[in-house]
Amino acid sequence: MTEVRRRGRPGQAEPTAQKGAQALERGIAILQYLEKSGGSSSVSDIALNLDLPLSTTFRLLKVLQGADFVSQDSQLGWWHIGLGVFNVGAAYIHNRDVLSVAGPFMRRLMLMSGETVNVAIRNGNEAVLIGQQECKSMVRMCAPLGSRLPLHASGAGKALLYPLAEEERMDAIVKTGLQRFTPTTLIDLPTLQKDLDTARDRGYVIDQEEHVTGLNCIAAPIFDDVGNAVAAISISGPASRLTADRFTSQGELVRDTARDISKALGLKTPDA
Repeated sequence: MTEVRRRGRPGQAEPTAQKGAQALERGIAILQYLEKSGGSSSVSDIALNLDLPLSTTFRLLKVLQGADFVSQDSQLGWWHIGLGVFNVGAAYIHNRDVLSVAGPFMRRLMLMSGETVNVAIRNGNEAVLIGQQECKSMVRMCAPLGSRLPLHASGAGKALLYPLAEEERMDAIVKTGLQRFTPTTLIDLPTLQKDLDTARDRGYVIDQEEHVTGLNCIAAPIFDDVGNAVAAISISGPASRLTADRFTSQGELVRDTARDISKALGLKTPDA
């Protein structure tokens, strides 16, 4: 503790942010230690092996317990990895499952549309690109995996927005702030709402240079076995090639591909 205090001004407490980062690092270390220990350990062993004070270790375990990341055996007092860790891991596996199922359909869509195909998931008030199948054209539009897209101003984002219940959709729209990215970004709430309602009726959304000038995108939501929109699949290409006269035919192709992936994930549809 003496070494940490010397980093600040004499007599001042350690900055809150630094304390928070240190607590987070120690909490992660505890979870990693439990994982290597077969899922459980005593507080004294954790403290000894991580070179932490016993009181600090116990306090961190109680915080992790509050988030359901660990649980304590009421008889032996040992600490075990909790259901919260499983839920985080399950979410990761679920996203991987979506990609593994979508892979062949992405390639088929790329060949049939002639455009780059993307798969994105929602993360808070953004869409995050997690998969991509580049087209073969010399001129193609690609973004790095992990790229973040606005919900209100991108094809994938709007495809993840329109299936939401009205209250949840409005909450997400308000939180995005309706930032303008290009002259055609939909920053008027009634106009955006109408656009999303139209998309829901036809089964796909159109991003006509709303996020990036010169880039058009068509997207549709992917649903899991219980009908939740878990991802979006899209095609994107230069506006000079993915033109307005192709929106309907390409939109139906994207919509049908999303439907095929949803069926593969277990969604029951009327014609199934």
